[in-house]
Amino acid sequence: MKTLLVASIQYQAYYLCRFNLATVLPLLISEFTLTHSDAGVLGSVLFLSYAFALIPAGALGDRVGPRLVITVGAFLSLSVNVLFPYSASFLLMLLLQVVNGFGQGMAWGPLTRLMANWYPREKMGFVMSLLSVPAALGPPVAFVLSGYLAAVYGLRSAFQIPAFILAVTSLMFVLCVRNEPRGEPRVRRAAGLAGALQVLRNKGIWLVGFSYLALYGVTRGIMAWLPTLLVEREGFSLMGAASLGGLISLPGIPAMFLGTWISEVKLGGRKNLVIAASLLLSIPVLAFLQFLHDPLLLPWLLGSLFAILNSAGGLYFAYPSLLVSREQVGAGSGLIDMLGYAGIFLITILIGMMVDVFKSYDPVFPVLTLVSLFGAVVILGVKPTHQVTSP
Repeated sequence: MKTLLVASIQYQAYYLCRFNLATVLPLLISEFTLTHSDAGVLGSVLFLSYAFALIPAGALGDRVGPRLVITVGAFLSLSVNVLFPYSASFLLMLLLQVVNGFGQGMAWGPLTRLMANWYPREKMGFVMSLLSVPAALGPPVAFVLSGYLAAVYGLRSAFQIPAFILAVTSLMFVLCVRNEPRGEPRVRRAAGLAGALQVLRNKGIWLVGFSYLALYGVTRGIMAWLPTLLVEREGFSLMGAASLGGLISLPGIPAMFLGTWISEVKLGGRKNLVIAASLLLSIPVLAFLQFLHDPLLLPWLLGSLFAILNSAGGLYFAYPSLLVSREQVGAGSGLIDMLGYAGIFLITILIGMMVDVFKSYDPVFPVLTLVSLFGAVVILGVKPTHQVTSP
């Protein structure tokens, strides 16, 4: 239990250095006279480099052990966050966010391998739901913290204080976590590139990954633009937008455990049904958001949307331990997460371009309904025949 707790704290700190940029994006748009398309590129380039890092990082974690890879990634990310406020140009900001994305991408795949080393397959659904709490809690905490720091202490603190927190949790992680339980047979390492290529040939992993692309494209795409939307469309202050943007995603945390319970207890482990239902139920909410301009009702509708979508958020990463061998869990998780962050990259840029063209956020929501529908259809293609039973 200690390993799960410390790993969760470490991953929570990762998020502080990943979503702090979204909070201060309105300030950067104003200070550097950026278009929304420029801001979309700046806000999404981290997710692109993150996506490219995931499979190599997962395979490397399978090969050399997850603890080392996670720690090196944290060092890269916190270093960039220390340097970012001193950027003198838009190009330098882009470059630093690319490096930040590579560092951030070194966490998730190795973390799932770490959990597979410590916990049996039959518990991975609940274990991954617990480890996914930082993924649900991370953006709101990052929003509130960085929004407060930027409003009270200035732009630099919104990047440097999260970097300091990540440094402290990384030290705790190194001191408290081992790659596998002491006294148990040493876990076999993956067969390097050959193991990663075998994962790439697994149809089930790709189907899960494309559905995750839809989920993350919708949830994180909205999250990346939410403070800016609230400032520009609803007239919120930066601190108010950051706080509200953080709070409305909190209902997704209990919903995630409810979705896992329904899947594992009531549906006998049929995770794809819960995932498909969450994506389909989000469609009418997304459609209604196009027409809603009431600042009092908007938070309730957005909170409902995040609760519905995040109800299946912990189930995606229970699949690698079912679909690939234990030695390939890190690479399998890396592929799924890579596709998810590719979804964030594409949707974040698309939103910025659409706002520039239509001078409104309203046309974005019909597009997101189509993305959710795609994810629901794809996940239903994951059949029990895709599973592996070898230890």
